[in-house]
Amino acid sequence: MSETQTLCPCGKQLDGTPAIYEECCQPFHLKQAIPEHPEALMRSRYSAYYLGLGQYIFDTHHASYRGNTTVDEFTASAKNTNWCGLEVIAASEEGDRGTVEFKACLIDKDKLHTLHEISNFIRENHRWYYTDGKFQPKTVQKINRNQACPCGSGLKAKRCCLS
Repeated sequence: MSETQTLCPCGKQLDGTPAIYEECCQPFHLKQAIPEHPEALMRSRYSAYYLGLGQYIFDTHHASYRGNTTVDEFTASAKNTNWCGLEVIAASEEGDRGTVEFKACLIDKDKLHTLHEISNFIRENHRWYYTDGKFQPKTVQKINRNQACPCGSGLKAKRCCLS
């Protein structure tokens, strides 16, 4: 990996090596490619939340399910959240419907919150869209300032996300 390449926030592994953003989710964000299955869309949406890309989040949320939420609201929500990790537990698709079960972590003050969701997706006109999801019980744990930061940087939490 060159110094200008960045690991993809979605955490995807390719042959045991973390995927590079420019080769993973960025082509979806730049509309150079479209996700071919629900897991790819979910990972690209997580990366969009991580990066504050409200337009992408809006565009990939099915219009019938997003209510009155605006692009600006998606952007503000994403930028005001300190996302720090994604774990895909299961993904499936059957015809034009799919589900992805995942856990996404965020840091708020000195606490690590883990959101567990089973998300639903539909395919229309050869494109996948997020529709809705069912949240599982959320977990919250205090982060010790001297432990490794949960974001995976390798730094102590006090020198990274808790600074």
